[in-house]
Amino acid sequence: MLISTLEDHQRYFPVERADGRLLPCFIAVANIESRDPAKVVEGNQRVVRPRLADAAFFWEQDRKIPLAARAAELAKVTFQARLGSLADKARRVATLSQRIAEALAPSGTRDPARITRARRAAELCKCDLLTAMVGEFPVLQ
Repeated sequence: MLISTLEDHQRYFPVERADGRLLPCFIAVANIESRDPAKVVEGNQRVVRPRLADAAFFWEQDRKIPLAARAAELAKVTFQARLGSLADKARRVATLSQRIAEALAPSGTRDPARITRARRAAELCKCDLLTAMVGEFPVLQ
């Protein structure tokens, strides 16, 4: 979400540490030669703050409702007219995930918990599409 805000919405470059963790700064390219570079920096910071605040707001709002609680709403969203809703798609993906998890089990073993986790992940895999965060930042889906 932070990277999306910086890169996609503002065309800024996030800065990372050597280990890949984000630093609390960014790089902006200005195609002007300013007499007061500090004002350019200040202006870019002023522009990005509300975008980051919006993202934080959506994040906090979305966290109030668990993904599982959104699953029922998938039935109200058409995936494709002939293929049904997003709920229908999630059910099909869940069935496939379960079959794949069963097929990948080492010979002679069966891990029901692993199979259950694979199915559950698939059941929830489309729920993010109903969040405000994905609505505002579609690249995150």
